Amino acid sequence: MEGSLFSELLDWWSRTCERLAAIGPGWFRFLGFCAGLLFLLASLGVGTLNALTRSVTADMRLTGDLYALNRPQAVTFHDESGVLLGQRGAKVGDRLKLSEMPPYLPAAFLVMEDRRFRQHTGMDVWSVLRAAITNYDAGQIVQGGSTITQQLMKLMFLDPERTYERKLDELAGAIILESRLSKDEILELYLNRIYLGSGAYGVDGAARTYFGKSARRLTLSEAAMLAALTRAPSILSPKRNLALAQARANRVLDALVETGKFTEKQVAYTRAHPAIVTEPVQNVERNYFFDVAAGEAKRLAGGWSGDLIAIVTLDTAMQIQARDAVLEFIPDKNAGPEPAGEGMELDEEDVEARNARAQREALNANQAGLVAMEASGAVRALIGGRDYADSVFNRATQARRQPGSAFKPFVYLAALEHGLSPWTVRYDGPIRIENYTPHNYGGYRWGSVTLSYALAKSINTVAVGLGEEIGRDSVIDVARRLGIASPLTSHPSLALGASELSLIELTGAYGTFAAGGRRATPYTVSEVRTAAGKLLFKRSAGENEPIVEQNNVEAMNAMLYRAVNSGTGRAARIAGREIAGKTGTSQGFRDAWFVGYVPGFVTGVWVGNDDGTPMNRVTGGQVPARIWNRFMTPAIAGRPFEHLPGVDPEPEWDPRAYFAGNSPAAELQRQWIERVLGSLWFRSAEAEIVADEQSAYSGYYVADTRRQSPPPRPTMALTLRGGRWVTVPLRADYPAGD
Repeated sequence: MEGSLFSELLDWWSRTCERLAAIGPGWFRFLGFCAGLLFLLASLGVGTLNALTRSVTADMRLTGDLYALNRPQAVTFHDESGVLLGQRGAKVGDRLKLSEMPPYLPAAFLVMEDRRFRQHTGMDVWSVLRAAITNYDAGQIVQGGSTITQQLMKLMFLDPERTYERKLDELAGAIILESRLSKDEILELYLNRIYLGSGAYGVDGAARTYFGKSARRLTLSEAAMLAALTRAPSILSPKRNLALAQARANRVLDALVETGKFTEKQVAYTRAHPAIVTEPVQNVERNYFFDVAAGEAKRLAGGWSGDLIAIVTLDTAMQIQARDAVLEFIPDKNAGPEPAGEGMELDEEDVEARNARAQREALNANQAGLVAMEASGAVRALIGGRDYADSVFNRATQARRQPGSAFKPFVYLAALEHGLSPWTVRYDGPIRIENYTPHNYGGYRWGSVTLSYALAKSINTVAVGLGEEIGRDSVIDVARRLGIASPLTSHPSLALGASELSLIELTGAYGTFAAGGRRATPYTVSEVRTAAGKLLFKRSAGENEPIVEQNNVEAMNAMLYRAVNSGTGRAARIAGREIAGKTGTSQGFRDAWFVGYVPGFVTGVWVGNDDGTPMNRVTGGQVPARIWNRFMTPAIAGRPFEHLPGVDPEPEWDPRAYFAGNSPAAELQRQWIERVLGSLWFRSAEAEIVADEQSAYSGYYVADTRRQSPPPRPTMALTLRGGRWVTVPLRADYPAGD
């Protein structure tokens, strides 16, 4: 092959001497240079070519993924059913065989880039000469002489630097490619690799980018437009200048006619109907998820540098529901027209948009994040901000913010593991530790309360006291075990969520409760393969390891259920569902959180501002809980009801029974009290009970018999309110029960 190239050089020189001499005196110097070059090649002959090819061969390995070699990696996402969802990195389509393309598609590229592709052996000396003459006449480089084989060599193995040394490497590499690959293999690689603007690589990637279809279905006008992009794909991109791209495509049609591939009559219709760009459907709500999944897929690929196909956990319907839930409460900053002037009327949509703007301005809450995942850890929806087009920063995974009281479940779980119970009583009073004095929201003091009540009402002093009682290291150990990886500072304020962490790790930690005590590490990718189908990673289908004892899981479920049902998370309640969760609000109303779950599924929501400026008294029980409810209501609508272990729903109360007599209703109510509260109840003989809320109630006393010696002293009151029996904590000066 090397000898044939050398013979071609000699033949080319003898056939072009007369043409060069006829050009004119200005070419004498150029002729002298060419003669010298030819003399050098003739002197060195095959030995020179051997030396060149040996030096380049050392850096050429025709192994691995040749389609992705030396270009940005492409990660293609499919859902668990195999449906294509999107891409990250290079925009690539299917890797097509020549037989899968319409014949005029490769023909269009050949007439523009390398008309003698089937005849030359890697370097086309006639093309080099033609380019040299054209460039000399123009006084600048307006035409290249590189063959498709040379271009492929450059695409796969060389950098874009323009030097004589790189050009020699390109020539030698083209010779090697021609000796190792067939002409069809070279052309297929080229057409599947060539960059065609707008981030698209290969004809199928470009066809999907510009025309919303596979290259298999391209029309002649569309094929001509793609073939016209090779010289300056960014400048000539039809998304940038459609008229210019259409004009360039017309030149491709001229070349097809000139070379006899088509007649003028055959291209007449195509000239009259040039290609236009079809914008593909933009599923922008998926972008935050894809950013996370792309990074995860690359880590799981074990260093594979070629293109990847990732099977992801995304549920597209849930992702849309998550986007809608966020935008309902955190509307677009530009939503709504300016206030209408005198005599101006607003239509219904304008009024709705203006109200959304007013709502957002009133809250002074500009951003939100949402993560929803199965108890296995599979992330089904992820929103990293209100608008990806406005900001690609992912607030669900990249931001670290103070979770406030949403951190308290780790404190209470640690307390349970130290032998305390949900009905252990602690006193809410002033507390000072290391010059740190916590305060309750609103300045309230609750007196003697159970741990369950303290968590439901998010009482700060009790949480801090518990953290000190059982030890901060125990709290940190629990948080680490449940998946909190962010730095945690051992300070009394640890119990109140003073250490910053991400939404996704907090949601994953709560997922342990939703998973019945098993580890719930969030993930977005379940399988990774090469573009050729080779399996690189597959997540095991087995259950995660248990990390919390079942009795403690049930106790936490019961307490967090109460936090939603009658505590600070009431806005998250969903009729017919047993919901458990916790609100959180950082100091100064800078961050508001709600993380809640049903059996097998958990969702976390954060609301705040990127610059940390305070919101207008937005708490976790307000906007975040409402976003959570707005998302979860449709998200779990198709799931069958599951009982939350540890939660004992109230029976249908019979207010007339008043816990008196031996009626079935009274007995049922007494049994429920004993099961759920684990305490003894005493009738108050219809006395007035002074409760913490400074109101008078008639009802029953309750005492925690697990922590007190007989005779038990009552700490809670059970009273009838609105047709339901409810509990209220008693002040320290309560009267004794009978």
